[in-house]
Amino acid sequence: MTNAKRRFRFSMSSIAKHAVAPETGDAIYFDDRADPPGFGIRVGKARPNGEPPTRTWILQVDVNGKSRRWSLDRFPTKGLDEARQKARDWYNAIRDGRDPEAKPAEGATLRDCFARHIRAMKANRKQPRSISDAEYDAQHYWGKYLDRPLHSFSRVELDEIHQTMSDKKVHGPAAADRACRLFRAAWRNMMRLHEELPDSPTRSIIWNGQTEERKPIAWTVFPEFWATIEREVKNPVRADLVRVLMLTGLRSLDCRSIVWSDIAGLDTDAPTLHRPNPKGGPKAAFTIPLSAPVARIFRRRRDENAIVYPRSEFVFPTVGRDAKVTHVHNCEEDALRGFGYTPHIARHTFASACAEAGLDVLATKALLNHRSKDITEHYQKLSLGFLRGEAEKVVAFLLGKAQVKAEAA
Repeated sequence: MTNAKRRFRFSMSSIAKHAVAPETGDAIYFDDRADPPGFGIRVGKARPNGEPPTRTWILQVDVNGKSRRWSLDRFPTKGLDEARQKARDWYNAIRDGRDPEAKPAEGATLRDCFARHIRAMKANRKQPRSISDAEYDAQHYWGKYLDRPLHSFSRVELDEIHQTMSDKKVHGPAAADRACRLFRAAWRNMMRLHEELPDSPTRSIIWNGQTEERKPIAWTVFPEFWATIEREVKNPVRADLVRVLMLTGLRSLDCRSIVWSDIAGLDTDAPTLHRPNPKGGPKAAFTIPLSAPVARIFRRRRDENAIVYPRSEFVFPTVGRDAKVTHVHNCEEDALRGFGYTPHIARHTFASACAEAGLDVLATKALLNHRSKDITEHYQKLSLGFLRGEAEKVVAFLLGKAQVKAEAA
């Protein structure tokens, strides 16, 4: 059969007449009206017993330079008008970059929504703790809603749920914000799959915000704070961990999980620390110079760890419940809470010291591994040599406020 005869104007009678079965394989016939383009019918090979061949409505479209074919419905179970309308819908979806076979959003549940979001977190290599927190929060805060269809959630209901969760007898303000932000993130992830989904119903929420003001440790109490590290934090590993947090501004996990292979040139004049998997994942990996006082702390840990933890790869090791050596699991210290200390307050204090020591914003962001939204700053890459001088400057400022000599840090 010629190519010309493989294209004709579709009607139920013309299909019965012209869409004949081949002797072998399948034959594809297209509607010459191209409404939509690629709409056709596939006919199976002739059957020896005289039974009619199988006929299936199809849609064939070029996607990214490759021809793809979808089966729609059987002929004549679905008539021409119904098949054409389905072909139009699928063609429009494909043209808009959507998957025409994707499950309708009406069938998606909140459980599906969270599962997709957590899969995306794993695919993007987010921190294991962030993933486990999301898995826990999805069950803990949203367990009774998980099998609800997404379309059943309204803005009014989300506002009511948030208000209920905000009650301190239920979860509390901070937990309510946390739970609903997870809901919003998962919903927005699902919107990429189902564009018919409306914006997240969390739009109605009036967020509680940060309930406690996070202030850096006051300089007036900083000498006593530093002395308390020496006097009250009896474990030398934990004491040095707090000191490094204060003198680098590192995030808690970034600091606790340092292994010796992350540190280069410790016995030279230009030591550095690399963090391969910080907040934001491997794409946000960064390297910072170590000031002389911080390098001295690391050398102290190397020498003392060689006696107590001789085979540990961790700079700040401890023994877990399973008797295996791992890194310290938290940086909290009860003895320091009276000064307002938390691991993240140490970061705030370091950032404040950067400003008061005269560092510009770009250098501060580099030392703290903060991303910049300014396109000019994005182009500017500060050298490790320059940052080393800036790090020394801010550490000297902090030790000055602590009223201790650099070699005594």
